[in-house]
Amino acid sequence: MKIAIIGAGPVGCYTGYLLAKQGYSVKIYENHSSVGSPIQCTGLLTKDFDKLGLSKKDFLVNTFEKVTVYSPNGKVTIPQKEYLVCRTKFDKYFAKLALNNGVVIKVNHTFIGRSGKTLRIKNALQNKIIEVTPDIVIGADGPLSPVAKAFSFYHPKRKNYFGIQALVKGKFDPKFFSAYFSKDICSDLFAWIVPESISTARVGLAMYKDSKKYFDKFMAENGFKSKEIQGGTIPLYCPQQKLQKDNCYLVGDAATFVKATTLGGLIPGLWQARVLADCIKYGKDYQKSCRPLARRLHLHLWIKRIFDNFSDKNWNKLVKYVSQPRVQKSFKKYTRDNPLPLVISVLLREPRLLWFGRRLF
Repeated sequence: MKIAIIGAGPVGCYTGYLLAKQGYSVKIYENHSSVGSPIQCTGLLTKDFDKLGLSKKDFLVNTFEKVTVYSPNGKVTIPQKEYLVCRTKFDKYFAKLALNNGVVIKVNHTFIGRSGKTLRIKNALQNKIIEVTPDIVIGADGPLSPVAKAFSFYHPKRKNYFGIQALVKGKFDPKFFSAYFSKDICSDLFAWIVPESISTARVGLAMYKDSKKYFDKFMAENGFKSKEIQGGTIPLYCPQQKLQKDNCYLVGDAATFVKATTLGGLIPGLWQARVLADCIKYGKDYQKSCRPLARRLHLHLWIKRIFDNFSDKNWNKLVKYVSQPRVQKSFKKYTRDNPLPLVISVLLREPRLLWFGRRLF
């Protein structure tokens, strides 16, 4: 069986690696000239990454034990083990896994459409169109997914954020990273400062629109000057998005498998790749098999909808409640990648948090 994967990001390459291990013939087509470029992600992973059983030594930049969350008039430091990775090395790690297991990766190859079961791909190096007819097509081609559009199941209700991030110089405590919640700082989501070391940090924010305006303001207020600017589109999880149509499957950002509260999609996407490989091998229903992951993402979406209706006063109150030692214990034990146990534990320790539920409506 021949499988074509569009997109050589970590989720696409991991999917290819898993399928090649099962004996399938896999080719990955990547429109950029190299894997891991351009960088469009902060590169934070929760400790749930360890459950995948993959080595971190090739791409780990920093390990955090806590995050400081700022509201307009308060702050709280939350115990959370997190990993910061070099996204270029991270992507290349998964590409190497794929290549070492027989996957063929073709860079400078852009998917431009299809005719029936035949895919049309432009080879930029030779400036020609090639045609391939795989048995299975996997769209791992990002938030705007040309594959989903070509197969006519890109859902019209999908929404995307635009994130901007800069690599800056300064003095930082590399033991923790920071998130800033305020309508004045970032009206749609939050801003972040994530140290790579005592002298370098990744600083950014994400919004539906006006990202550059708020980003420039945040940089100026903190006295930062950018060493390198990165940016990209980030999908909001869309429950209505189908994951399969005919012989085409979606994974990762193309499937909107991203946590709505933080816009982190690496771990959900990698787990989804495992589910897909298992479904192809055993002929399982992919949409149904993804439901456990989807339920986690749906909970993130509900929480995000509550946050969307927050005032600065609400953020101050939330930070005050979360600052309590009994609530902190929940964050130390659970991660946001599996939010249900975390939410239940937090609510049992501080029932007043239920009051924020009315903001959902």
